[in-house]
Amino acid sequence: MMTLFGLNLLEKLTDDHRDERGHTSIDQLKDSVARDVESLLNSRCGLPEGLLGGFAHCQQSLLSFGLKDFVSLSLANQGDRALICEDIRSALLVHEPRLQNPVVHVSSNGGPGQRLHFAIQALLIAHETHEVVSFDAVLQPVSQRYQVSRGRNP
Repeated sequence: MMTLFGLNLLEKLTDDHRDERGHTSIDQLKDSVARDVESLLNSRCGLPEGLLGGFAHCQQSLLSFGLKDFVSLSLANQGDRALICEDIRSALLVHEPRLQNPVVHVSSNGGPGQRLHFAIQALLIAHETHEVVSFDAVLQPVSQRYQVSRGRNP
């Protein structure tokens, strides 16, 4: 018997990915998570780091949604890449509750000025399902935009 999962609010409103009862399969759920991760990575948090330090609930609100702006960082620098990986990981921990224990690393580098590939692995938690999933994220350096797709099974 196939397990069905509830949809997120946006998918309920757009009516694109559900059956007649408003449910989705595990593969559709993974695609949904990939789309939501892409939206998260393509959003920028405009607040200075540390501004919300004394406000625990604000740190987990829309005020902190998105990544820091990395325009001043060098994608060729290992330290800067590590900062980007950590920011992606932190954003996932705070804003994507379906993914637990995310691990993010640079999976390949096309060279200076070319796309940077990230691998994201995490435990997908949905109802009674606990499954290790992976996503591939590609950063376009000129536009600072990410494309996220489901990765190969870990």
